[in-house]
Amino acid sequence: MSARSAISLSPERVERLRGYLAGLSDPAGLAVSGQDLFRRHQQDLESVTPVELMELFNGQLQSGQTPEQIFQYLDKVINAVGHSLHGHPLPQPETGTFLHLLAAENEALEQRLGVIRSLLLQWTGTLATHLGELATAVADLAGVFHHYEKIQNILLPMLEKRQARFHGLALLWALQDHARQTVKDMTAQLQNPGVTDDLVRKGLGQLFFALQGLVNKEQWILFPITAELFSAEELTGMLAQAREYEPSFLAQDQYQVYFSGQDWKGLISDSHLPETDLPGFPTASSPSGKSQTFLKTPTGDLTAQQAEAIFNALPVDLSFVDADNKVAFFTRPIDRIFPRSPAVIGRDVDRCHPPSSVHVVEKIITEFREGRRDTARFWIDLKGRKVLIEYFAVRDEAGEYLGVLEVSKDITEIQQLSGQQRLLDWE
Repeated sequence: MSARSAISLSPERVERLRGYLAGLSDPAGLAVSGQDLFRRHQQDLESVTPVELMELFNGQLQSGQTPEQIFQYLDKVINAVGHSLHGHPLPQPETGTFLHLLAAENEALEQRLGVIRSLLLQWTGTLATHLGELATAVADLAGVFHHYEKIQNILLPMLEKRQARFHGLALLWALQDHARQTVKDMTAQLQNPGVTDDLVRKGLGQLFFALQGLVNKEQWILFPITAELFSAEELTGMLAQAREYEPSFLAQDQYQVYFSGQDWKGLISDSHLPETDLPGFPTASSPSGKSQTFLKTPTGDLTAQQAEAIFNALPVDLSFVDADNKVAFFTRPIDRIFPRSPAVIGRDVDRCHPPSSVHVVEKIITEFREGRRDTARFWIDLKGRKVLIEYFAVRDEAGEYLGVLEVSKDITEIQQLSGQQRLLDWE
């Protein structure tokens, strides 16, 4: 695939704007007034580009600031650079493209937020008599989670592979997690008959701010960078990966339009790995005379096709992270529990998790690598199901650390087993 040239930016402008951020985040209070600080940096603020903005925040993360610390002044910065961002509008994405899909999901979200606003304006008196209707409308906003999954598992890793500066997009993931929790909290709050009007209006204000704020950041920052950096062929490859994800607010027939009439062969696998022999998978000649790849082990040999089919037949999600902390492999069972995309292959594992849980991942890997632990186990409730998530240290015969295997399994039915079933029963 042909990649577009790297986005140009002004390192000098980025460096000057670090002074602006330092003024905003001064723990002792602003050394100068907010207006004076803006005027001092106005020329740079009104000419900054989306990629320079990402470079700026990536630098803050690299300096040791946490997403939570950056959130304290993030929206002040976005407001300050609004004039410049509006001057770099995203061209209307071509119908049927990956960016068009993401934009359509955002438009559907904004329509639902508009409906909730209209309901609030129509109602008079207290909201108590309308909690049921409002709760249904807010719960429906959870559909945006599928939109966030596409960005987190497809777009962000592709951007990171293209240029290291896009590691600053970890902020976007943290914002999405915050929005996700805000939707869940507001949904639960509206199910409480004793909730007050003040709490409802305050909670809805926070909800609108979080969700609409993310739409704006995608429209003004993420989408322009993506449109400029990736070729049409690469964006088609991202769309191919989105086939395995659920739509966000779009009906199935609307969603499937994006994937009809396309020849998807090769678009997913060819988008992340070069065609090369892999260690442990030597090329050999098959009985038919065609070259095939075999997995040779002391307990038997498999073709690559057989090995892949066996992995995918297992009723578990498998993911393998190698000794360099890179995602190296995952399976595609019929009923996936957690979405995965080929874009994550080669990605640092700490960038495949929400910023709030990265420390847990790092602790597990450290314990495994240093030989103090071999397993870690978690279980969660997910969409009415009980899911078991286990991590296993993978070592060679000499005990050398090779990586981590993640195994996720739906154990809802297993928990209900009792007695014995010794005969086949398919009825």
